[in-house]
Amino acid sequence: MDLKEFTLLCEEVLDIEEGTLQLSTNLDEIEEWDSLAKMDLVSMCEEKFNLKLSLDIFNDADTLQNLIDQINGYLTESVGE
Repeated sequence: MDLKEFTLLCEEVLDIEEGTLQLSTNLDEIEEWDSLAKMDLVSMCEEKFNLKLSLDIFNDADTLQNLIDQINGYLTESVGE
């Protein structure tokens, strides 16, 4: 999974327009960012990427950058590239 794939997955799960999420996006300001969306993201990461992530990762993130920092070890493309 790379950064673009993860961002697209987040936008798909949140049912928001592609390109909406930026690294500085405050996730709590997105109406669709709720406990159900977070659980869906956990499930979709496991289903699409065979990646088991804790729900706590999504609960603790305030921005997309913060979320990516927490899962950076799973991404094949670093944010700086």
